[in-house]
Amino acid sequence: PDAAQQAGASVEAAVGAAANGAPGVGPPHGPWPPVCGDGPTGTSVSWCGHQLPAVLRREGTLCFCTAQHDLRGAAVDLLATPRKGIGTFGDARPRLLEGFVPHADVFRRFKARQALYREVGKSTRLLDAYEALLAAFVLPHLCSRLGRSKGQRTVFYYQYPPTLRVQPGMSEEHGPLHCDAEYGHQPGELNFWMPLTSYLKTGTTLHVESEPGAGDFHPLHVDHGQIAFFFGCLCRHQAPPNQSRFTRVSLDFRVGVGGYFDPEWRPEGVKALHGWKEVTM
Repeated sequence: PDAAQQAGASVEAAVGAAANGAPGVGPPHGPWPPVCGDGPTGTSVSWCGHQLPAVLRREGTLCFCTAQHDLRGAAVDLLATPRKGIGTFGDARPRLLEGFVPHADVFRRFKARQALYREVGKSTRLLDAYEALLAAFVLPHLCSRLGRSKGQRTVFYYQYPPTLRVQPGMSEEHGPLHCDAEYGHQPGELNFWMPLTSYLKTGTTLHVESEPGAGDFHPLHVDHGQIAFFFGCLCRHQAPPNQSRFTRVSLDFRVGVGGYFDPEWRPEGVKALHGWKEVTM
């Protein structure tokens, strides 16, 4: 009951519906199955926390002003310094993300991805732009969807730093089909995914299923200036090959909602865990 009070009136209604057996809505304090849908590998997963209410699990899109929130420019600054195993712009001017020449390992190897993740954690410009975007659009949007009454406040836990993905073009390499619970994430989180390169140029985007185990994969038709959100903890998703001649760059992150997310939980056997910051709105 305290989780529903924290989250607001519409969540209370969703929880009540769940208690009465409404389809598609999980009770916030009930048991969870040990398998994520009917994935091709039947991977066993475990998690803590409680599934987000249906009002937050629905997929959607946010738009923002790229001039005011220049994450693309911040990513260019970060990648402008050549780093072993990540890539370089070479002598190209102007520096365009689509023209970045990545090392193949930065997409396919865990150690290279972790090296890039650490660089993001050092980039003051990118981190400041990220937190400004969260404060201006992402968290207020979640508050609105929760339908809080006046004076109610909600605790959010946002991933810090976010994850920068760099996918080489002219390649058959693709991301693994997975749900985030396989990597230690909780069903009290919502995924956000935003391209920093032109979808028109790369023609490559994330593919997501609409419900856990549904298998009805569809592309997220979002471009620079848009953010897609979806229930990635249990809905499987995958990055297909980038067969264009351009590099694809995107930023993704997760937000946990108080009452559904346990910031203290540490799963066993997970190679790397994201950091989190807490904010109340």
